[in-house]
Amino acid sequence: MIETFLRIDELLLTPEGKKEVCFLKNSGEEEAYQSESFAGCTANVALIAKGELIVANAGDSRCVLSSNGKAIEMSEDHKPENDTERNRVEKAGGYITNGRINGNLNLSRALGDLEYKKNSELKPGEQLISPVPEIKRKMLTPEDEFIVLGCDGIWECKSNQAIVEFVAQRLNPTAPVSKLVEELLDDNLAPDTASKFDVFD
Repeated sequence: MIETFLRIDELLLTPEGKKEVCFLKNSGEEEAYQSESFAGCTANVALIAKGELIVANAGDSRCVLSSNGKAIEMSEDHKPENDTERNRVEKAGGYITNGRINGNLNLSRALGDLEYKKNSELKPGEQLISPVPEIKRKMLTPEDEFIVLGCDGIWECKSNQAIVEFVAQRLNPTAPVSKLVEELLDDNLAPDTASKFDVFD
């Protein structure tokens, strides 16, 4: 999984990769093919093999396992203020201001964001923004019920435990999971832009 994450960054540096990213960024406009793009994204991948859950995470997307109704973190958010992340950023010559690397990105690991990975003297895992995922593993037991993977937006509105409980109450083997996800996202939305939204409500 680590090799795959690193390979994605390598592919983004190829002419074909740059062309594809620019094509997507510019909504398919062919004349924009040659422009540079420094797009980036988090990645959270869960693999179940031989009864084991293996999660690879780079960034602040998150995987949570529900085990007997209890939320178990299967990934940790990679934020600049975390000691390990801060040390790497500072060793690479960067700085952190208001929780952002060089005053810009508010996460410390991601795929892409290649403008933060240009130091040829540093390995991928030593760059300002690292593509190297953190790996967590757990042998599954009969108490393990389901996993929830999502980007930072849903975790900013509800705690891990609140999301596990929300999903558990609505999980139905005869209904599509997409309907449950839709309900979760709708529940996270503020009714209007003027409303105060209580985090972890």
